[in-house]
Amino acid sequence: MTLVLEQVRKDVGAETHIADVSLTLERGSLNVLLGATLSGKTSLMRLMAGLDAPTRGRVLVDGVDVTGRPVQRRSVAMVYQQFINYPSLSVYENIASPLRVAGLPTNEIESRVRNTAKLLKLEPYLERRPLNLSGGQQQRTAIARALVKQADLVLLDEPLANLDYKLREELREELPRIFAETNAIFVYATTEPLEALLLGGN
Repeated sequence: MTLVLEQVRKDVGAETHIADVSLTLERGSLNVLLGATLSGKTSLMRLMAGLDAPTRGRVLVDGVDVTGRPVQRRSVAMVYQQFINYPSLSVYENIASPLRVAGLPTNEIESRVRNTAKLLKLEPYLERRPLNLSGGQQQRTAIARALVKQADLVLLDEPLANLDYKLREELREELPRIFAETNAIFVYATTEPLEALLLGGN
């Protein structure tokens, strides 16, 4: 998959949130958006995902114009700064939830959930509820729920911002390994230059 933004602009009222951005992202790449809070990182990711439509410009996937195509009809997964998990469901069912919505067969759900849990080192916690996990384990669960979809585009909007220093360091070290084992386009937004260098500096 190749994602292309051509002269994409987003105006909200009299304010310009995104000004004429052009870029090309390739499958298997990790792309870091570095900028201060309110600099437009989330706005740009929402345009990539199809959550918002640009005021002008085009979004293309493999050469096909998907500018007006809603997020539900795109192969996209997102992870946010907040731990967005279902508190009444086990870790297993949290990870499985998008696959159940998609109506996948039980055996495929089982295989995907187990493989993704192994990748995120969540295997010992699959029967627990999210509120019985550490902050890092909760965010791993949210990341697993995004990855299990096997989406072509995975957007991570400051996913480590709410973790304490030790957990951030731990996940920063592991994320490149996790990304390398998939073949998606990853876009990672951060306000921290060090984090940007650690993840995208190679």
